[in-house]
Amino acid sequence: MSADRIAHLGIKGSYSYEAARALFPDAELHGFSNFTDVIGAVDADQADMVVIPVENSITGRIPDVHRMMLTTQLQITDEHMLPIIHCFIRPQTPPSADVSGRRLRQLYSHQQGLLQCRGYIESHFPDAELIELGDTASAVRTAAASNDPGVGAIGSASAADAYGAVIVDEDIGDTKDNVTRFLVLVRPEVATVPDDADMTTMIFQVQHYPGALLSALQVFHEEGINLTKLETYTISQQTLLPTFYVDLGAGVHSPQMRNALKKLKDKTAYMKMLGSYKASDTRQMTSGFLPATEQGRG
Repeated sequence: MSADRIAHLGIKGSYSYEAARALFPDAELHGFSNFTDVIGAVDADQADMVVIPVENSITGRIPDVHRMMLTTQLQITDEHMLPIIHCFIRPQTPPSADVSGRRLRQLYSHQQGLLQCRGYIESHFPDAELIELGDTASAVRTAAASNDPGVGAIGSASAADAYGAVIVDEDIGDTKDNVTRFLVLVRPEVATVPDDADMTTMIFQVQHYPGALLSALQVFHEEGINLTKLETYTISQQTLLPTFYVDLGAGVHSPQMRNALKKLKDKTAYMKMLGSYKASDTRQMTSGFLPATEQGRG
């Protein structure tokens, strides 16, 4: 896999940066401060591809990204599962400085970092002010620059190394099997579907009457296609009918998926294909992300 310019959330040391670097080790990485700018980087000709988190095995879907899937024209071409190992990090301060327990005044992290480490925070820093920043690496950089023993951050070990901070505790997340799923998005005109694609992501709407969703989902059962995810959208001006995001365990080239999509047209008010791609080899029950097929990779 190769690309020239990759857009991701945050700065060097963020988990999005780590995912982008793992997927595209030789690419030119460009960090942005919010998901809107990450997605918009391709249209603005600031990037060729986007690497963006869509869900976490502990906290579920990333709401901002989930909403953007309704309107983006970019297509999914790959997924990547990144293990998340949160660390409690402090600035370089004199060895005598104590940042344990109630002495910590402020704790910086991304919203997801704070959510995924709630148990550690409550037991170690119940009175600390929790401050959300745009990504975990920015939180670590801010804490490191403060040189204040009363300030700490939750982020990655690579962020601590990048900004000269000290790791006090490692692997502080509430769940040890913490994995974030990232998607690679590209312009539709350059998106390709590999011959061995075994995942398809799409959005569809059904009419608002009893049994409409069941009727739509039945077509996948009839063709033996596994659903690995089904998410709903709140009714809004963009979704005046019941709207659903689904991940399916088959590629669009397969006869089963072609048959299912033909049947689905008659049972939905709207369909939007988001991409067909190869499932990550690390999909497994224990990570919170189901294998593409019911029997695993078979």
